[in-house]
Amino acid sequence: MKKTLSWLLILALVLALGAGYALAAEEEEEEEEERTLSDDIYSFQLMLDGEFYQFPMSWADFTALGWEYLGEATEQMRPNEYSVAERFEKDGLELYASLVNLGINTVTYDQCMVGGISLDPYQFKESPDTEMVFPGGLAYGAATEQDLRDAYGEPSDTYEGDMYTKLTYEYDYYQDWDFYVYKESGVVEEAEVRNFVADEEANAAAAALVTDEPTEGVLAYEAPEELGEDPMGFTVEYAGDLYQLPAPVSAFVENGWTVQEELSDAIVSGYDYGWLTMLKDNQQFRCMVTNYDPNAVKVTNCFVTEVESDTYGPDLPLTLPGGAKDGMSEAELTAWLDGQGLDYEKDDSGSFVYYTVEGPDSSLDGFEFTVDAETGNVTSVTVSYEPDTLD
Repeated sequence: MKKTLSWLLILALVLALGAGYALAAEEEEEEEEERTLSDDIYSFQLMLDGEFYQFPMSWADFTALGWEYLGEATEQMRPNEYSVAERFEKDGLELYASLVNLGINTVTYDQCMVGGISLDPYQFKESPDTEMVFPGGLAYGAATEQDLRDAYGEPSDTYEGDMYTKLTYEYDYYQDWDFYVYKESGVVEEAEVRNFVADEEANAAAAALVTDEPTEGVLAYEAPEELGEDPMGFTVEYAGDLYQLPAPVSAFVENGWTVQEELSDAIVSGYDYGWLTMLKDNQQFRCMVTNYDPNAVKVTNCFVTEVESDTYGPDLPLTLPGGAKDGMSEAELTAWLDGQGLDYEKDDSGSFVYYTVEGPDSSLDGFEFTVDAETGNVTSVTVSYEPDTLD
């Protein structure tokens, strides 16, 4: 047998529902207030077909507004890289978006930030009912050059083209707006916004997950057992130990070097560079190191790609295959170069003579010897080898 609710229970439900509706209405009102466009051009906000956008925004938030990516979302992007003119479509409207990875790890496109968008007359032509509103309430297809100047002030840059006048408002690098006022219509018919700002909180959280575990590249490294004879093998004896460049920082640590943490980067982003300072027997060695891993690593899992010995610097003797080293005479150096069959360039500045040998893959690789013209001896030797990969 069915029973009805007592009037007291019904009254309690009505009161509860009323309170709930009031709370929901209040929250909705607050949300609407939050989504009101700012008058500040550097808020990097806009309204598109009634939807609120503020850049940068996550891929998830952007696509939740109905945008479909017309590409492969599984493509990868390295840290500090970005890609422009990535095509998205929604209800027949196609736009270009800038994707940016300002994190510390290599990620797929769908994990990147949408740093901005652009729309041109041809895209609007396909969707003529599109409404686009900029900060301060200025609208696409209606705002004139004077409207822009009145609302936002004098632009950072103005370009006069045959078809349009482009006004640029720049806050900082990769933080700007471009408005194209077409001369035939006298109004904005093209606009681009870009705001590339790192999510420091997310990066700090990602950095906290980086471990000391050696990467595959570090585990694959094998320290040489002998100096060998071929200088283009980039084996060196440095401060009494043998290394095969590029050599992991951990190999130097195993040979008695101590990382000076206060003078070094703790973590280096994927495929990026960082600073390293080490100390051994009171001799300091400072250099840039390379992270060959797609994700962020501790600096000890990065690779040293350049070593240097300088008579006027720390006591860090450097010897190359065949015996070339700092302190040798210029005659001994040229005999070594000729004996190795190496092509080299000689540059005489008057006080010093520089001998440079380029590596087989890049002009940035190789050897440089500095000879003091007065003494006739080699005062510094630099060996550099930074291949694109560790393979």
